[in-house]
Amino acid sequence: MLLKLLGLPITLPAAGIRYCIEKVVEVADAEFNSDEPIKEELLQLQLELDEGTIDERTYVSRETVLLARLREVRERRRERLREEAEEHAAEAADGRRVYVEMPDELR
Repeated sequence: MLLKLLGLPITLPAAGIRYCIEKVVEVADAEFNSDEPIKEELLQLQLELDEGTIDERTYVSRETVLLARLREVRERRRERLREEAEEHAAEAADGRRVYVEMPDELR
């Protein structure tokens, strides 16, 4: 007990730093796997086309890149859900669980 008290000046700040780093990683992961920024970019791109600030060729090339990124994000999300479902299935005693995958439009 005394050693724990004497070690607090070292272990407490280290625990705080670790907590902060975990939170930053958590937020970065959520941002990386979010499709909202990509949807906003697609909307902005459509507005630029409608306003005439970009031409059709530029629109198509940028849209292709954004749609590819959107597919990647959605595939990562599906893969993560599959992995979580497999983990939960392995943990379940009876092995009977149902997982429903909803389209992104309904989330």
